[in-house]
Amino acid sequence: MTVEALVRWLPRRPAPAESVSSAGFDPLDFTPALKTRLLILQPTPFCNIDCDYCYLPGRDSSARMSLATIRRAAERLLDDDLVGEQLTVVWHAGEPLTLPVHYFEAAIATLHDVLGARCELSHSIQTNATLIDDAWCALIQRHHIRIGVSVDGPAELHDAHRRTRSGRGTHARVLRGMACLRAHGIAFHAIAVVTPATFAQADAFFDFFEAQGVPEFGCNFDEAEGAHTRSSLIGHEAAHAAFIARLLARSRAPGARTRVRELAMALHLVAQPLPMIAWRSERWPENVQTLPFALVNVAHNGDFSSFSPELLGQPSAEFGNFIFGNVERDGFFAAAAGERFARVWGAVARGNRACEAGCAYFGYCGGGAPANKFYENGDLGSTETLYCRTVLKRPFDAVLAQLERDAPAARAAAPGRPKQGPTLPEGRLPYPASGEQSS
Repeated sequence: MTVEALVRWLPRRPAPAESVSSAGFDPLDFTPALKTRLLILQPTPFCNIDCDYCYLPGRDSSARMSLATIRRAAERLLDDDLVGEQLTVVWHAGEPLTLPVHYFEAAIATLHDVLGARCELSHSIQTNATLIDDAWCALIQRHHIRIGVSVDGPAELHDAHRRTRSGRGTHARVLRGMACLRAHGIAFHAIAVVTPATFAQADAFFDFFEAQGVPEFGCNFDEAEGAHTRSSLIGHEAAHAAFIARLLARSRAPGARTRVRELAMALHLVAQPLPMIAWRSERWPENVQTLPFALVNVAHNGDFSSFSPELLGQPSAEFGNFIFGNVERDGFFAAAAGERFARVWGAVARGNRACEAGCAYFGYCGGGAPANKFYENGDLGSTETLYCRTVLKRPFDAVLAQLERDAPAARAAAPGRPKQGPTLPEGRLPYPASGEQSS
């Protein structure tokens, strides 16, 4: 039986020929010039635990990205003038910390050797935290690595899905890893995968992160992607709306010490909408998942893609498994001249136009996540998804409603003062589908 026969194919509408040809690709057509914001590297596909909602294939493979491949990926960015003032390298997919500390020392040194003189280079690791110890903490501190911990809240919620390969819960090991980070004075954020069981325990869920001293946590959900073909949120969206409302109330309570990523992002967007990018005669809000090569995703073997990182290597006869080339033989822009990239970019651009024409949230989103359009709707050029409603629309609506409720009291408290926008959350605006997925 072929690989394709094993995949649950959704009905797909191939991008019309005119959409592909009209999209084309010339980096000079973009203003401002295209620059890579996130270089997402998969040092290994291997993961030491077995989460039941994981979308990634090949988690049993112990293959690793060579230092030569890391160097070549960085050089390709320079070759195509994709390096701007800042670049974040995200070590992601599988469990990065299954590789030894000395591997990352050498990998980070390699990247700084190639790119350090051209940009401000930073590193981010998303980890399940089960392997964190003093040696890892020393590496994190030496290189100022931003750490995200994948933890689903209290043990009852976490251990229902995040188990070892022998079926045991991992919560206690994650707590030890987080305690080690705190003992070394290392700040970290968290990403939780939420399910309907989480919605019923909103207060216990929030309390867990406050008790752990986590300044910000994000709420991913078990998206229908790759090997994980159906989300548990289907049929439970009203419960999710109530959950978001409760998290908003908790995060606004006097003395609250923890932010919720989606709500902080919504507040940021209300006050400061996305900057615009121009492509030919069109102007779209900036979205790193729909802008070519704003994200560059490189697998352990050097295969690369752009747009949503969750697409790289996923089975697709239409789009060639979303592999545009390999850094050992192909430049990024050279690969963009190929038919495979043209079909993907044509469909993504078609989806942007469709979202712009029919979605009131487009100015705050810029076209959504192509991976979710592909897996949920069977079409990269489609519009609304469960992901849109869960990650952007409901949090955005909750924040707007709260600002409207607050407005009369704010005006009464300060009569005659000029109108001001909402206060921006501290810290950078996170992009929840661009390398900060749960590990």
